[in-house]
Order: sequence, then C-alpha cells, then structure tokens
Amino acid sequence: MRTLLALLTCLLGSASAFAQADPARIEGPGIRVGDTWIFNKLDGSKRSLEEISVNVVKRVDGARIVMESSSLDGRSVARIERTVAFNLVRVEGAGFTQTATPFYPNYSFPLYAGKTWNGKVVLTNTNRPGGETTAALQGRAIGWEMVTVPAGTFLALKLSVKGDYLATGLDDTLSGVIEDTLWYAPEVRNAVRYEYRDFVGVNRPWNHEIHELVRFWPGQ
Repeated sequence: MRTLLALLTCLLGSASAFAQADPARIEGPGIRVGDTWIFNKLDGSKRSLEEISVNVVKRVDGARIVMESSSLDGRSVARIERTVAFNLVRVEGAGFTQTATPFYPNYSFPLYAGKTWNGKVVLTNTNRPGGETTAALQGRAIGWEMVTVPAGTFLALKLSVKGDYLATGLDDTLSGVIEDTLWYAPEVRNAVRYEYRDFVGVNRPWNHEIHELVRFWPGQ
C-alpha cells in the first residue's frame, strides 16, 4: 500500500499551485457536481495508512449534496449526504446506515478567523439498533495556516470543533469528549486535512483518525 501511495503521489503531482492570498472570509463551499477528492485515511495512533478513498459529488440541489465514496479499488462504496454547507447528514454503506440529526456541525459559513458556533447532533447507526450518541459541540475558526499534505501545500483556515458526548442504549452508557480539527482550503472546496479524536471520560483515548488530501479535481 505504501508503494501504491508513492506511485499515486508521483503520477498526480502537486496541488500547491492552488495556493492563494488569505481570502479573509469564505462565503460558502461552492460545491459542484463532479468535484472529486482522493484522501488518505491514517490510523492516528500508528500513523499508518488504512485506506485510500475516492469521493465524487453526484448531485447538488437546494437541500442536499449527494456524494459517492469508494475505496481506490472500487470494492467498498458508500452514498454520502451533506447539507449545502457541507455538513454530514447520512452515510449509507454495505449493510449499514449512519445518520447525524440534524447534521454534524463541522462548518458554519461564512467562515473567517475568530468565528464561533455551536451545534447539537444525535448520531445513530443501524448496526447498533436502539443506541444513539448525543454530542454538544462548539466550533471555532482559529486562523489561517500553511499546511502540507500529499496533494501539496495550502493556505487553510484551521477549525476546531469539540465538545462532550453521551452514548446510550448500548451495554454500557459512555460519556467523554470529541475533538475535531480541520484545515479548510477554499481553493479545493474542502478540508485538506481532517483529524478526528474521541476520548472515554476526560483523557482515555478511543478513536483517532487522520484524513489527508492526495488530489482534487474540480467539477464543471
């Protein structure tokens, strides 16, 4: 897999040409049909590559953005729904549906350094009937940074979304903290790097994953 990643990076080249001056304010994601992103998914603890995914926008209307996400070999395919502000609503994969009600609040456009927002979300998964996770999250746009990923070097607005969660309806009731960190680059209409972490209690690490952009193709 590492060899494949190196080959992809050489073939696809660098997207650093997308770099631009600080836009100060991002009015919206401006997603278009055909927008395509390739991401590496890394195990955050081991820093090892877990998956390479291809994500394509199939439909954009007044209420939803509909995407298809597949593994690089095409064997794993999921349908993803997002709000027009690019916040996650639903993932439908092989044998499961995960829903975020009303949506997972990673973004609150317009975005600019210093902006804050709040959002409450309820997460359910058909693989765990009767269980749900409720999270109260606070978002903050920290400021503009240069960030380097396999696709190149980008000027990106760093976003922090964190808060407490409570998971019920399982064998045990769990509570803890969620921490999201995103680097949003307007020229690719997406985060070029996204790091998700959650903890059981205050400081017991549980999940940790990192997504980094490998290539972006704009739609028409």
